[in-house]
Amino acid sequence: MSSSDDDIRSDFLAEAGELVEQLAGQLIALERAPDDVETLNAVFRAFHTVKGGAGFLQLPAMVELCHAAEDVLNSVRNRQRAFDTEVMDAVLQAVDAAQRMMAELYAGSALTPAAPELLMQLHALVGAQAAAPVVAAPVTNGSATISDDEFEALLDELQGKTPAKPVAAAPPAPKPAPVPAANAAVAVKTEAETIRVETHKLDQLMNLIGELVLVRNRLKAAKGGFDEPSARAIGELDFITRNLQNTVAQVRMQPIGKVFARFPKLARDVARQLGKQVKVVLEGEETELDKNLVEALADPLVHMVRNSVDHGIEMPDRRAQAGKAAAGTLLLRASQEGDHIRIDIRDDGAGIDAERIRAKAVDKGVIEAATAATLSPADCLQLIFLPGFSTKEEVSDLSGRGVGMDVVMSRIKRLNGTVELDSRPGEGTAFRIRVPLTLAVLPALIVRSEGRRFALPLAPVSDVFRLDEQRMRRVERWDVVDSRGAPLRLVHLDRWLGAEAGRGPRHVVVAQVGDERYGIVVREVIGREEIVIKPLGASLRGLAGISGATVMPDGRIALILDFNGLVTAARALPVEGVTHG
Repeated sequence: MSSSDDDIRSDFLAEAGELVEQLAGQLIALERAPDDVETLNAVFRAFHTVKGGAGFLQLPAMVELCHAAEDVLNSVRNRQRAFDTEVMDAVLQAVDAAQRMMAELYAGSALTPAAPELLMQLHALVGAQAAAPVVAAPVTNGSATISDDEFEALLDELQGKTPAKPVAAAPPAPKPAPVPAANAAVAVKTEAETIRVETHKLDQLMNLIGELVLVRNRLKAAKGGFDEPSARAIGELDFITRNLQNTVAQVRMQPIGKVFARFPKLARDVARQLGKQVKVVLEGEETELDKNLVEALADPLVHMVRNSVDHGIEMPDRRAQAGKAAAGTLLLRASQEGDHIRIDIRDDGAGIDAERIRAKAVDKGVIEAATAATLSPADCLQLIFLPGFSTKEEVSDLSGRGVGMDVVMSRIKRLNGTVELDSRPGEGTAFRIRVPLTLAVLPALIVRSEGRRFALPLAPVSDVFRLDEQRMRRVERWDVVDSRGAPLRLVHLDRWLGAEAGRGPRHVVVAQVGDERYGIVVREVIGREEIVIKPLGASLRGLAGISGATVMPDGRIALILDFNGLVTAARALPVEGVTHG
């Protein structure tokens, strides 16, 4: 295959892949508003465009599938049949088959033809309609024009397919109107301003920016030893590095709607399999985050959506008995909070019974009975993230295999993010996910404890103050001090390290963890630094409280700590007396 053919194939994969990816969401929207002519035409055009490209690349299996779906949609456009459930199900199956074929093309595999049963079903939907009469071409302003059906038939002839019905003699094609010079200039300008860049090149560029940040940090640390012109040059380098870093980060940004678009169809498919009804509401689809994060979030979000429909949304009759609408509502919302993205997955289903979770955890041996008895209802809910935990009694293709939510938690932690759960029986369940905007560079607060330096993500930090140990008191299992008129629970970093608190002044870093504030007690606060996140080795991966590592200006390694993990670890520590240092 020539390089020209490779380029054409790459363009087709990019453009057709995007069209096929959007089809499911468009069809779900059309199911809710079947009279939306604009959306119907968009779906029809998508199948037609993919069919044209597939025909050019000699992919007959994809051409046959798209042509069959196109015929069904055309019959709906011509009002020869209604856009009913039968049509919706068949066309969605065609979308599934098209997505599978696109995946095979990406992998370089031979295309697997669509199931004969699906093609027969699509043809039957068209065959069931009344035959469309052949009419003479209408005349407008004294010149003949070609109808939509005739134009489609001519396109089929050009692709070597036999038209489904006779075609009237084609009138002379009118000459296209000349494009005004101004419009042509705009078209050329738009073409020149947009180029495709391979993602691995962006990844390489981001890695180089990370290394540049490390060099910049070393120069800033040694700035005091330079003369004034050199120090000024280092300041300019700092300014340019920050702008370059922000620009490259923006290039890598993608809207999370790319992931959200698949969930209306996913929820519909799961609901229909279970005999349930669900309405998916999407908010904040335009929220942007790093490309790698968009891809990495796809699988965890798919599992959470399945989980909400399977475990959360009740059957229609049970919802009616509870005074709810027959169709459950599943909300997915994305928003930006500082340098983090927050994603909410909320359903109005049955909710989770914390006491049932407690009993099931003990029954499965996930936690000791004595420990379970000390947990609050909120803590009991977090048990669903433990490996091997599931409240589903039967095993199904959807869930109930004892795996899933622990995998979700581990994958989100791998992205330096957090997952929180809130649920009320009878009212519904909400998951809150927070992940950084980018995976590469992180603003951090550098602290010292037990002679070692650590990096704390700066975004959740709201305050830093010196600890007055005379004001520290014990409330249940926590050391507490008052901060800004409210009690603040303390997490001692030295205890987390397994060391005794030494004597001397200590400081408290106040951070927001979920809906509560906690104070991380450290020996010293060194200052703010932009750090480059490095992955952890196998020996440290998965440890509570550690999310990554970074290289400091002096070349030494510092661990990046996770506030949520530190709080979880503090809850698990044995209760001790108040430690004064």
